Amino acid sequence: MITAASAAVALLLAAPPQAAPQSPPQTPPGADITSSLNSGPPRPATYLAPEPEPEPEPEAEPVTAPPPAATPPVTARPASPTPAPAPARPAPTTPAAAPATVPVAPPTSAAPATVRPTPAPARPVPTPVPATPAPTTTVPPPAAAEPPPPPTVPAVTVLDAIARAALPFTLDLPAGFELVTGRPGPDFRIYTVRRGDRSFAMIYAGPASQFPIYSGEMLEAGGRASVVSTEDGVRHAREHLFQREGADPREVHVWTMSLDGPDRALAERIAQSVDVR
Repeated sequence: MITAASAAVALLLAAPPQAAPQSPPQTPPGADITSSLNSGPPRPATYLAPEPEPEPEPEAEPVTAPPPAATPPVTARPASPTPAPAPARPAPTTPAAAPATVPVAPPTSAAPATVRPTPAPARPVPTPVPATPAPTTTVPPPAAAEPPPPPTVPAVTVLDAIARAALPFTLDLPAGFELVTGRPGPDFRIYTVRRGDRSFAMIYAGPASQFPIYSGEMLEAGGRASVVSTEDGVRHAREHLFQREGADPREVHVWTMSLDGPDRALAERIAQSVDVR
């Protein structure tokens, strides 16, 4: 029943609207009804197919949604201020080349402007062509003058009889002995009595001597002081000192060298023979 009703509704909706009924021409009474019906315009036949029945939709299975995953709380961060874009700088325009002019500062009352003159370009100095040097002979420089050698002072000076006579003392020299003197001091002299290279006694003449040199008994006799030592029962006079008041040299000191045997006795005899003038 529902299908038949649906088909009828579909036919009604599909049929084109009909024009308004025209009044049929007046036919004479008694005309055939069939001819009246056939007098209208032919109407195309319409075939309506039955409407397909809708298929039932499959039931959707319930889908179980997974539990939402735990998400960490999101901390809202303050939005960083967006730096404003730097204003675009206009591209420097290259002015057209103009003839160079010297700017002249306007005169001011404070101080007149000083215009520095433009230095003129340095002119290249021509390089002189070196001349071929003439051959020269190299002369060595003169040697530096050496200082003159100091005057030669003899190590010892042998005094002859005349030189001995000018001494402030006297002595007896045995044969083969000589009296010599070395480099004197500023205010004293030292003399040596020797035979060959061996010294027997020495004599000092000056303001102050180193008396006594040896240790022993000190005796004063004949205007002099003597130091006497006793060795093995024998007395030995080893040194003597003469002092002169108001005379130059003030002291004359005589001492013997350390000798043995006959040379020692000979040295003591020479030392005892010394006397001041």
